[in-house]
Amino acid sequence: MLHFIGDSAKRTRWNSYKENGVLRAKEEITILGAMGVAQKMGLEPDTGTLVSLVSSDRGEIYGIPAQEKIAEWSVDPEQVAAEDFVVLYDLDIAPRQQIPLTNGTTIACLKARNLPLLKNITIKNTENPEVIPVVSMNDLRINGATVSKALSWERTATDFLKDLHYGASKEILDRYPFFIVLLEADGMLVRQQGTITLYFAPSKAEGDSGSLEDEELRSKVCAEIIKQIAAKQYDFTQVLPNALATQVLPRLEELENPESWSILNEKFGRDRLELIETAKRIVINGEKEILNAVPSCQYGALLTVDRMEIENYRAIVNLMKKYAKDKDSRPLSLAVFGFPGSGKSFGIKQIANTLGGFEIFVYNLSQFTSLRELEVAFQEIRDASIKGERLPLVFFDEFDSSFNGEPLGWLKSFLAPMQDGVFLEDGRERQIGRAVFVFAGGTSTSFQNFVNQDQDLFRKAKGPDFVSRLKGYLNIQGPNPTSKEDKVYIIRRAMLLRSLIARNAKQLLDSEKRVNIDENILYALLTTETYRHGSRSLEFFISMSPLLGEKKWSSSLLPPRSQMDIHVDAEEFMSKTIVLAMCKELAKMSHQMYVEAELAKKPNKDLQAVTSWENLSETYKKSNIAQIQYHVERFNDFNIGIRQKSSLSSTFTFKEEDLLKLAMAEHERWCKERIADGWVYGEKRDNEKKIHPSLVPWEQLSEEDKQKDVDVIERIPTLFDRIGLELYYKS
Repeated sequence: MLHFIGDSAKRTRWNSYKENGVLRAKEEITILGAMGVAQKMGLEPDTGTLVSLVSSDRGEIYGIPAQEKIAEWSVDPEQVAAEDFVVLYDLDIAPRQQIPLTNGTTIACLKARNLPLLKNITIKNTENPEVIPVVSMNDLRINGATVSKALSWERTATDFLKDLHYGASKEILDRYPFFIVLLEADGMLVRQQGTITLYFAPSKAEGDSGSLEDEELRSKVCAEIIKQIAAKQYDFTQVLPNALATQVLPRLEELENPESWSILNEKFGRDRLELIETAKRIVINGEKEILNAVPSCQYGALLTVDRMEIENYRAIVNLMKKYAKDKDSRPLSLAVFGFPGSGKSFGIKQIANTLGGFEIFVYNLSQFTSLRELEVAFQEIRDASIKGERLPLVFFDEFDSSFNGEPLGWLKSFLAPMQDGVFLEDGRERQIGRAVFVFAGGTSTSFQNFVNQDQDLFRKAKGPDFVSRLKGYLNIQGPNPTSKEDKVYIIRRAMLLRSLIARNAKQLLDSEKRVNIDENILYALLTTETYRHGSRSLEFFISMSPLLGEKKWSSSLLPPRSQMDIHVDAEEFMSKTIVLAMCKELAKMSHQMYVEAELAKKPNKDLQAVTSWENLSETYKKSNIAQIQYHVERFNDFNIGIRQKSSLSSTFTFKEEDLLKLAMAEHERWCKERIADGWVYGEKRDNEKKIHPSLVPWEQLSEEDKQKDVDVIERIPTLFDRIGLELYYKS
C-alpha cells in the first residue's frame, strides 16, 4: 500500500489548516504536491489505495495562521505496514526538522532546503532501506556539491563519484544504500545493491528536455519513479521523457584517470576485435547502433561520440550562446587545435550554422606578409559588426605561424583586439565591435602542445598574454589515435568514413543505405596505423579511387601505391588487406603445425583438437581464426608491423618480454573464449561437460601449458613467411 504525505497547498481559499487534508483534496482540483503525484499514478484517496494524504506546510504561507506553525510531518506510523511505502513529497514550502520513520519504506522526494534532513537518518538495515532519497542534482549543487553540468555524461558521473566520496553529497547521501539523483529530465544516477548506474539520454545533455524547476514535469517524473519502486521492478529506462541508455559506473578507486574515462570505451573499447567489428557495422549500416548506446553530440553535419570532443564542443557552444545574448563590446576569443586535416574549421562552422546569426570570415595568417593585411581584415570585421545584421565569426587560420622570421610572430598583434576590442588604423585606435575570434592552430596539434612548447620562445612571443585572453579552446581528435590509451579512434574513423562515402560516393549505398565495400579494404581503412594528413588522407582514398559508376568498392579500385604512400604507409595498408583475406588460411596452417607438434610428442594422443582441419568442429575452426585475428591486431601495441617479404628480409624474432606478454594475452583470450562458450574449470578435462583444467590465471598454469601459449606466438612469423609476408619491429 502507498501512503502519501506532502505539500498540498496553493488553495483558492483557506478556512483553517485542519481543512487542508483528504477532505479538501477531494473537493479541489488545483492540488499540487503529493496529491498531484498520486493522481498522475491513477490513484484516488477514496479507493483505499491511499491511507493518508495530508498537508505538511502548516505555516504563515497562504494565510495559515502563524500560531499554527509546526515542524513535523503528519503521519500515523501505526497505519503503515512493513511492506508499505510512504511517499514523502516536499515542495520546499517550509523547513522540517526530521523525516518520519515508519514500519514501511519512505520514498523521500525532497528539494534543496530540506536535503539536510537526510544527514540525520541512521540506517539500521542496509539490505532493506528505510529511506530512499529521490533528489535532483541541481538541489545537491545548491547544497554544495561540486558537479559539472551539461558538458558530458561522463564528467557529471565522475564528478558525482568524487563528491560522494569527499564532498557535500557524502554527508547528504552516502549513508543510503538506495538513492536516485535526477539529472534534470535527461538522466539519473541510481545507487542500488552496491553499484551506481548512470541512466542517460544518449543524444541529450542535462537540461535539454526540461528543468525540474517545472513542478508539473517534476511531479510527473517522480510519479513514474514511485511506480517502479512500489512495484519493485526498478526499470528506470522509461521514467523520463526520452528512452535512456545505461552504464554501471566503476568505483572511484578503480578509475585510473577520471578525466579520460568514457562510456564509449567501456562499451566498445575493451576488446580490439569487437571494436573493429562495431566500426565495420558503423561504416556499412550507419551510426544508429552505437548512437543508441553511447553519448553523442551533433551540430548540423558534425556528429561525435568522443567524450573529449563532446565536452569541448558543448563548452564552446555555451560560450557562443552566452556571448550572443551579452552586450560585451569586445570580441569573444576561442582557439581550436588538431592535426592537419582533422576538421578544425568544419566543426566550428557547423556550430555557427546550427546556432544561426553568424557571418563567417576566414583569414590564413601564414599567407599574410604584412601587418597592413591584418589591418584590412579588422576593417572588414568592423564593417560587418557595425552593419549588425549578423555576428562576425572570424577564423584566423594558422595563427601560430611565424611572421617576419619570428616564431609565433602574430600573437602580439592580437593582444589589444582580444583585450580591448581595438586595432590600429593609420596610427589611430579603432573599435572592432562585437565578433567571435576563432584561432585555428597550424603547427600545434593541441592546446597543451601550444602552451607547453619552448617556454623562453613562448614568453618572448607573448604566448602567456595571448592564452590569458582566450575564453575557451577545442581539441579536434581526428581519425588518428591521440595516444596509446586512445583505443576508440577506430570508431571516430568509422563515422568519418561513413560520412565521406555518403557525401562523395553515394553510388556505393544500396536502397537500404548500406555501403557496398570489400571487407578487406574496409578492414585496412579502419586499422591502418596513421593517416598522414588526417581526414584529408581518408578522403583521398575516396576521391582518388576510380569509383565513378561502380556499385561496390573492391580491391581493384584502390589508388596506385605510389599515390597511396603520400597518405598512408602503402605497404602496411596492402599487407592488412592480404592478412584479413588470409586469416582462414593462416589459421588452417597454424592448426596443422600444432597437430604435427603434438603428435610428435605423443603419437597416440587422442584429443578433440588434434585432428585434421577438415574434421575440426566449427567451434575450433572459429577459435583458430579468432586467434590469428587477435594477434595481428595486438602487434601494433608492441610496435610490430607487417610487410611484404623482400630480398633484404631477415628472420624475425620476438623480443623476450614481448613474447611473454603475447603468450599471456593468448591465454587470456583463450580463457574468455572458452568461458563465453560455457566452459568451466575442473581438475580433469571433459569435452562433453565443457570442463577444462587450464581455465586458471596465467600464474597458476603448469610450465607445459605456458609453453603451449608461447608456441602459438612463435609459430606466427613462420605462418606469415609462407604467404609472402614478414613481421618487423618498426623504428
